[in-house]
Amino acid sequence: MSDSDSDSDRSHREVAASDDRYSRADYRRLIAWSARIERERPFLLQLLRCSPEPSVVDLGCGSGEHTAFFSQEGARAVGVDRSEAMLASARDHEARGEGRFVLGNVAQARNALGNEAPFGLAICLGNTLPHLLEDEDLEAFVASLCEVLLPGGLFLLQTLNYRRIIDQQIRYLPVNVREGEADEEIVFLRLMKSVSERRILFFPTTLALSVDADAPVSVNRSRRVELRPWTSEDVVNALEPRGFKVELFGDMKGGPFDTQSSHDLIVVATRGLS
Repeated sequence: MSDSDSDSDRSHREVAASDDRYSRADYRRLIAWSARIERERPFLLQLLRCSPEPSVVDLGCGSGEHTAFFSQEGARAVGVDRSEAMLASARDHEARGEGRFVLGNVAQARNALGNEAPFGLAICLGNTLPHLLEDEDLEAFVASLCEVLLPGGLFLLQTLNYRRIIDQQIRYLPVNVREGEADEEIVFLRLMKSVSERRILFFPTTLALSVDADAPVSVNRSRRVELRPWTSEDVVNALEPRGFKVELFGDMKGGPFDTQSSHDLIVVATRGLS
């Protein structure tokens, strides 16, 4: 490689890193992953047992905790994420043999996965889907989903119930407080503002709390992220024309879904056999 090629490649990586909105986010520290996985475990394993084969693709895998969980349970598990920073964190799991991780856009997952596809189960958890901002992005996501799932395969979507958030003008999610360095604690705030039926602004913010300091609270990081508040109607209308049978739940225990009281929207969709 010539010096000019090396400089160009380095420049491209630097720009990509600067555009990566998660390049400095440490979601492994901000989320109580062990407790979350334990809560979700029965529901996740039930879906794995009902899938046509024990293989899982985690679309928008982040730092890879769910991918690693399925791998530990004996499934072939692959995570896909467009954030190089998130995947760098996920590589710790891969080094331990807990899944494999690839860089790619979830709306074009088939291209990123290559010969890894198809799978018996596809999951898309957390705030992944709302990063797809346009109708055609959701259409592309579902089309790619059909390509990466086996006939009869299952798709699990977990996201916020944005219908409730918009209608009730909810401005924040519960605050998380985690241990930081030395005597410091990390406070994770997730503020929101509805702009329209098609846009919501999300402001994930981390604060440092040092109770003995003269200025006990300082801002570590704050971002402004534009999201699409996909509703249950949006998701059903995208999946059913593609031959999916869709069920809605209000939590990861299989509880009923209500548009005005459920915190989350859980979708379990079965791909048709043809």
